[in-house]
Amino acid sequence: MNKWGEEYKRKLTTAEEAAKSIRDGDKLFCGSGSMAPTGILDALFDRAEELKDVVFGGLIMLAPTYKILSEEMSRHIKFNNLYATPLDRQALHEGISEHTPFHFSDLPRLASEYAGYKTVITQAGPMDRHGYMSCGVSGNFLDVVHTLDRLIVEVNENVPTVYGRNFWHISQVETVVEHHAPLFPVPPEPVIDVDRAIAENIAGYIHDGDTIQLGIGAVPNAIGECLLEKKHLGCYTEMIPDAIMKLFEAGALDNSRKTWYPFQFNAFFSAGSNELYQWLDGNPMVYLSPISYNNDPNNVARNDNMVAINSTLEIDITGQCASESIGPYQYSATGGQVDFTRGAYMAKGGRAFIATHSTAFDKARGEMVSKIVPHLREGATVTLTRTDTMYVATEYGVVNLKGKTMRERAQALTSIAHPDFKGELIQYAKDVKYFIFPEHEEACKA
Repeated sequence: MNKWGEEYKRKLTTAEEAAKSIRDGDKLFCGSGSMAPTGILDALFDRAEELKDVVFGGLIMLAPTYKILSEEMSRHIKFNNLYATPLDRQALHEGISEHTPFHFSDLPRLASEYAGYKTVITQAGPMDRHGYMSCGVSGNFLDVVHTLDRLIVEVNENVPTVYGRNFWHISQVETVVEHHAPLFPVPPEPVIDVDRAIAENIAGYIHDGDTIQLGIGAVPNAIGECLLEKKHLGCYTEMIPDAIMKLFEAGALDNSRKTWYPFQFNAFFSAGSNELYQWLDGNPMVYLSPISYNNDPNNVARNDNMVAINSTLEIDITGQCASESIGPYQYSATGGQVDFTRGAYMAKGGRAFIATHSTAFDKARGEMVSKIVPHLREGATVTLTRTDTMYVATEYGVVNLKGKTMRERAQALTSIAHPDFKGELIQYAKDVKYFIFPEHEEACKA
């Protein structure tokens, strides 16, 4: 056993003992998504009633947070939900957990410098002979590890080895716990006809040799399907989904024409199927890096012909996108939408898309509603300002808002709205004097 193996052995303990090291008033930040340390969290949450005023921060949590999602438990461990999922969204609506707004690129600095998180608990893969442990499918706090008081790592033999700036060293770690469990898979969402129509509209704007950003969801999956015949695509993205793997396996994406990190897949994290995690394991061309680096708009912009594709919950006829809340109720988070939209626009030959269905079923109202609206709902969060929005795509077409006046924006967005809702959009545009002549109205009916 070399010195790193000896240090590992000295720092090795149980999940229960690691959980006991958490004290009243501590602020903990947790590895995200599939890298949440479930063994430590189970032990911590099981002793939650012994604690007071502990703050637990995490995003895209797939771990057993349900144990602390009650009004009484929030007095012991308060969950700062930085990116909500269907597993924990209701707790935000009920005020049981809280949310901190932020751009993904600002996460490490915001959490450590401003919010005061000084302890990180996360998963990693088994240590190699040099003392390094792969951060797996999510890098997180590598760029601020020097500011932390404690780094607690749960070693899991199922964590894939993923390259890049994506390794903890045993010398940085205070405590090691071993807990071997399968990673949480995130199966690709099924694609429906509307998703395909949107994808086909966007695919016409993507050319051989472009570098793309895709996220999770049915529309990105559909776009991936529509790009299978392209050549020499590149990947610079926030998240690597199954669609990226499939494009590579089909020969459509080889990263050969990327102007920054050529031949490599760049991302901050990955979420998808078990097949995807196996594909990432030991893949020498996958490069994960801290989110402050990967999502920096200036770095995104270093990729010529960068194409960013994101989605929204609601967009008004001036181009404001409410992408993270439904009215005042937090639905997800700002995420990397602003980072990649701005970065793609800044890139030479870059394009940034907001892809959305033209309608959605509103459960509260019990009816179908338009996602292109005269004005956002009361209390809605503007994720992407109208000055940032570039292309908008629905199943009815694609429009570019850059350089357009308020009147032209209203006309463009109304033209790709669902026909059943065009009338109210036109009437609002007339009421606020965007449209004053009959020809203004006629221009958006096509």
